[in-house]
Amino acid sequence: MAQSRGKLIDELTDDVTRSALASASLTAEDRVLAGQRVRQAIAAEAMGAHRDVVAATVGDQDSPEAEPFSDYLASNDRPHVEQDQARPEASAARTLAAELLAADDRTNTMDSERTGRAQDYIAHAVVFAAEAAAKKAPGGPSQAPAAAKGAAAGAEAGAGAAAGAAGAVAAPVVAVKKGVDAIRARQAPDRRPSIG
Repeated sequence: MAQSRGKLIDELTDDVTRSALASASLTAEDRVLAGQRVRQAIAAEAMGAHRDVVAATVGDQDSPEAEPFSDYLASNDRPHVEQDQARPEASAARTLAAELLAADDRTNTMDSERTGRAQDYIAHAVVFAAEAAAKKAPGGPSQAPAAAKGAAAGAEAGAGAAAGAAGAVAAPVVAVKKGVDAIRARQAPDRRPSIG
């Protein structure tokens, strides 16, 4: 089950990436490098947003880690949800969010309202990250070190996982297989999705 879910998460990440890059005018080489950058951004944001949901669901609800999703739950001003749903990558991003929540024992028993809000929250972070990464101007050869660094970081996160799980998308797969434990050990990048 974990392997098929990991494969589905990879496929959904690819779907979001393709949609985010669809309107970009890039050479074939730049498209490959941009694809790696977008996948890395999706992995980081999906895991960061999921970590926020976990912190607000099973952690200390007054902790700084729980604050972003707790604030989101308390707000009724969510115009971004309708805007997100109009984007081409929205369906894959929301399905990706649903899979991440379903794969974790800490989030797969939430009530339907909280689950829906969590899916909106994670999907928005994914869409925002994918679009921002896709819009970065191609930098020619200078993109290659960043792409290689992202792939190496993904491979490091995937250490000990199944052989095919290495790469920039390994972070979600590892999280699914290990209950997001691998992500907690690393310091999260400064990520604050623009929600609202």
